[in-house]
Amino acid sequence: MTQRWFFRLILIVMLAAAVVPFGGTLQPAEAGGSWSVWLYNQDTGVLVQAYPDGLGMQTVPFPLPPDTSEYPSSITFSRNGSRLAACLKNNAGQHSVRVYDLTTNLYIAAYIPPGAIEGCGLSSQSFSEDGTQLAFGVMHHYYDPANPTPDWELNVMEMNTSAILYHIDSSLPAIAALGQDVLGSVPFVTAFSPGVIAFKPVRWGTEPSSEYPGIVWQLDGTNYTSLIDVYGKTSLDLLTTNGEAIWVEENPSYPPANLVGMGYPFNVVMYSNKAGDRYGVFSQSPAVLTQAAFIDGGSRIAIKLWNAGVGQWQWLDRTGNTGVLPLADSIWTLAGTPDGYVFYDENAPGGHEVRFHRLAAGMPTPAEDQLLWKGAPGEYWRMVWVMPLFTGAGLLPFQPSTVNWVPGADEPIIPTPEIPGTLTVGGRAQVYTTEGDMLRVRTGPGTGFQVSFQVPNGTIANVLEGPAVDAEGLVWWRIEVPGRGAGWAIEGLMDNGVYLQTLVPVP
Repeated sequence: MTQRWFFRLILIVMLAAAVVPFGGTLQPAEAGGSWSVWLYNQDTGVLVQAYPDGLGMQTVPFPLPPDTSEYPSSITFSRNGSRLAACLKNNAGQHSVRVYDLTTNLYIAAYIPPGAIEGCGLSSQSFSEDGTQLAFGVMHHYYDPANPTPDWELNVMEMNTSAILYHIDSSLPAIAALGQDVLGSVPFVTAFSPGVIAFKPVRWGTEPSSEYPGIVWQLDGTNYTSLIDVYGKTSLDLLTTNGEAIWVEENPSYPPANLVGMGYPFNVVMYSNKAGDRYGVFSQSPAVLTQAAFIDGGSRIAIKLWNAGVGQWQWLDRTGNTGVLPLADSIWTLAGTPDGYVFYDENAPGGHEVRFHRLAAGMPTPAEDQLLWKGAPGEYWRMVWVMPLFTGAGLLPFQPSTVNWVPGADEPIIPTPEIPGTLTVGGRAQVYTTEGDMLRVRTGPGTGFQVSFQVPNGTIANVLEGPAVDAEGLVWWRIEVPGRGAGWAIEGLMDNGVYLQTLVPVP
């Protein structure tokens, strides 16, 4: 299986898991809408959960165990913000990884290494989609051929039992077979979906690299691993509901960036769609691109760039239009929300701030600027979690960058028109099945609804409504087949390990 197809398969697995119910009770955002952010002050151990309109804020002291007085630096939250994981070190110097349930105010899982370790690795992707498992890296020691203990390990721990369900480490043949120098590292998870984890081994105690090996680990008991470079890229952001990924990289197929000072000359924002096609969507030579994030429900990308030492944030929409975001170049922490973006401003007058910019459809500038939270002068806070985007299913793919690539370089892959996600209400679709199969048309958007009728391969249908995502993560459209009636049909599904689009857009 090619890397492109395997990456596509993983994104489809992630898509299928994107709407599985969370393991905990979702914290209500009564005054503030459907999402929230968590802030953390490591000096004081204070956690703050803030909401879009600044109301309903709650403050929580970090729940240190009785034998621990040092607040951790490495923490993360479950996908719904109800569970907190931390790398802790007690007063005797012993490390542990623990999970605390914020709805019950109880620790529900703990991993205590059998011996001394250098540290552990948590990321925003460490929790499983449903919050019942935590994947975390452990670095035992720096590279030492005389030490029989593996340099590092990556574990998947079950909540409530603390059982280690899956384990992989640097000494296993599956890792050696990859042919990568991963010693002296700690694994950080970059994607966690049912049955599969992607991670990057990051060198411990060194300056960050431009990219790391992206390793995909199958959770099937075989410890099968493979390399997919995307999962080691800088500023990787995933829109799981639409099977998409973006990142920044230095790509010789695009005009070079002119780096001033330290850093890496990333010159393009790369994009992968549901079909597995990869191509550049934004390049602005000689500017250096440092960050990219899905915003506005996935309909746009926020991009931070530097030109001759001057920074700027821009947005890119799916039709190729661009604009400037009203953000200072000192803004480094930004995340997308269903209708805009939220950011942390450490240089705001009178103390740090978290603000929310709401974007109206088709408008180039924010329609609203809201203050969610403000800290006191001299305090050090971090915005450590923002509720992930669970919107964007069925959005049209981003357009390839119109910047001319370097003559003689490998031409970037440009997608064909017929790729998943291009169906539109009011348009038409052609049914595509294999081996004489029939496409079932149901009374509602889900496999639990009754089958109204079936249509063969090649049938032309009118698209009436959609998309709708069911509890299994499958995307449905309401179609009308002349002479047969109307109902809901699935956009695509896995067929022998490959994604098959069953409703293909036609003129």
